[in-house]
Amino acid sequence: MYYFGQFSLGILGLVLGGIYALLQLQQGVVETTDLLMMVGIPAGAGYMGPKYWVTRRQAGRQEAITNGFPDSLDMMLVCVEAGQSLDQSILRVSAELKSGFPELSHEFEVVSHELKAGKDKASVLKDMADRAGVQDIRSFVTVLVQSQKFGTSIAEALRVHASEMRDKRVMRAEEATNKLPTKMTLATMMLTVPPLLIILIGPSIYSISQNL
Repeated sequence: MYYFGQFSLGILGLVLGGIYALLQLQQGVVETTDLLMMVGIPAGAGYMGPKYWVTRRQAGRQEAITNGFPDSLDMMLVCVEAGQSLDQSILRVSAELKSGFPELSHEFEVVSHELKAGKDKASVLKDMADRAGVQDIRSFVTVLVQSQKFGTSIAEALRVHASEMRDKRVMRAEEATNKLPTKMTLATMMLTVPPLLIILIGPSIYSISQNL
């Protein structure tokens, strides 16, 4: 469907661009460069449109997973410390996160179904990391796989990892906050300086033009 969308939209843009170029040719002489732009820009936009849409959806999904992951770890830690197994904890977390973080809930739900089907736990977790494409998920999977391999406490590993994820979320928030003054400065300069120059210099320019 993705490649068909690229192909069909590219052809559609090519046809529309060709029709527009023919209409311009009927009205007068058009340079070759302008003709190529009239045909090539719609075709390129149609071909790259699906890629842009999918990339935006992917980035939005990864951001939603990143934002909800620290809360899911805290909830999973509570479930494990309450006596539930890791499989039961993943199923419970997927049910609890469905309303707030549906993307992350879907990932945990897929993991739960694959575990019930008898697939190897390490392979299931690695597949989840590949699907999500988020570094936090990859590090979480590495922690769980190593904990299972060496026989260490899953609850202790989750506690340490959940603390690290909370710290990373605070750092991301601080980073976004530190970027805000720079963005506000640029916007303020673009919106304030031109009207201020017009107000201050405009009367002088008008007076000079009248005197000359």
